[in-house]
Amino acid sequence: MRDYESMVLLSPDLTPEEAKGVLEEIKGMIASAGGEVVRVEEWGLRDLAYPIEKKTKAYYFLLYFRARATFTAEYERALELREDVLRYLTIRLEDGIPPAQGEEACSTSTG
Repeated sequence: MRDYESMVLLSPDLTPEEAKGVLEEIKGMIASAGGEVVRVEEWGLRDLAYPIEKKTKAYYFLLYFRARATFTAEYERALELREDVLRYLTIRLEDGIPPAQGEEACSTSTG
């Protein structure tokens, strides 16, 4: 299992409840593939740096998850097919998932 960080921008045409519903579907997709969602940061409705599909705002969600190496291709393909996802970016975290703000880094090692 590898650690990943994924920023997902959802359409501002969604209600806050619908945006959270889409987030739950994304989390379910990760879990059904044998992955584990470690943490989700909801940044809310924010201005975009530039218009995307004539939209100037988006719901921002930052997900930290663990999944097998081959999962990211199918994950990104599924996000690409969703009309309510404006943009996404997924990166592999070499140093593991960072602690949430206000949490201290765990000093125990598994090995």
